[in-house]
Amino acid sequence: MEGRRLLRVEEASIEALDAAIARLRNEGLHSFLLLASEADNWDPAILSAWLQSLHVPVFGGIFPGLVRRAQSLRHGTLIMGFPQRLEIVVVRRLSDRAAVEPQLLASAALLEGAPSLMVLFDGLCPHLEAFVESLYAIVGGHAVVVGGGAGHGDLVQRPCLLGNAGMLEDSALLVALPGVVAHGVAHGWQRLSGPFLVTRSQGNVLAELNYQPAFEVYRREVEKHSGETFADTDFFAIAKTFPLAIEGVDGDFLVRDPIKRDGTALICVGELPQNATVFLLKGEASTLIASAGEAALAACRESRQHGHAVDASVAVVFDCISRALFLGAAINDELAVIESALAGCEDIFGALSLGEIASSRAGVIELMNKSTVVALLDRPPPP
Repeated sequence: MEGRRLLRVEEASIEALDAAIARLRNEGLHSFLLLASEADNWDPAILSAWLQSLHVPVFGGIFPGLVRRAQSLRHGTLIMGFPQRLEIVVVRRLSDRAAVEPQLLASAALLEGAPSLMVLFDGLCPHLEAFVESLYAIVGGHAVVVGGGAGHGDLVQRPCLLGNAGMLEDSALLVALPGVVAHGVAHGWQRLSGPFLVTRSQGNVLAELNYQPAFEVYRREVEKHSGETFADTDFFAIAKTFPLAIEGVDGDFLVRDPIKRDGTALICVGELPQNATVFLLKGEASTLIASAGEAALAACRESRQHGHAVDASVAVVFDCISRALFLGAAINDELAVIESALAGCEDIFGALSLGEIASSRAGVIELMNKSTVVALLDRPPPP
């Protein structure tokens, strides 16, 4: 793999990570993306100390699962080495709206000049839309943005991002990538009912729909269509099949994942703004699997438009963990469809994420749930 190198470290030890980084540095690589599995139960203090000891740019996160070609992985760490010394912007206190914009403005020159950005964020922050809006206000539509949310499958917020400052929570990492990244986005969820009006919400807490308690409206609609009842079933066991959505600027749905109930309110990954119109969606395994292939094909088409060959690319995939929970063992069928669409691609890797971020067809940066983002890190053709 000319100019890049991907290693899988199966042993959950600092020594194994250190040896992998040393090997990649000896091959002339200077920046490192680390995607680590939560099942390896890293000690935050030990891992933070190691990250802080590195004298090379490092960025990444802890995820519920990883992706390597057509296989989802529950253990290990994937390390991608880059030949460039990449610049990384750290934005802290994402849950504090007032704190986000000044941090982004301080790095505006770097962000505005980057043709592409990889954005990794704490997927359980309550005000992610404010961060996304502030980012778009600075970079506009000229930069291609791709990325995903780090975090743990139990949906308890704690340190999950990996960087030179150690393990972080309530934060985001913005990495300036060389060249334009080709990407595709899809979700495959289909409209079931609605629209409903968001009459009260705050951050990622949806309190009212149509002036009624949000959970009661959601429960009534879901139970009517599913034949199941929330009274005797775990909330997410039902909700994973029935997300909500708002309509994006390009006419596609931005999926919002209700992950838990708080009294009569719904806690979502991502915000549902007050006065927004929302719909109830439903998924089928076949449509979700097909949509992942569509995302990969869209990335291929965009890559060719840039004058790059797919077989000179590395693909990074951010596939929402709730898709894996919905599909079960068929998640590998979804990844196989992606691999088939990317035939000849040098390597395919990524993470099962808590939320995804990408530039839309209209150039607007959008936060998504239950979606698949496929990004091709192209090697430009020789001059």
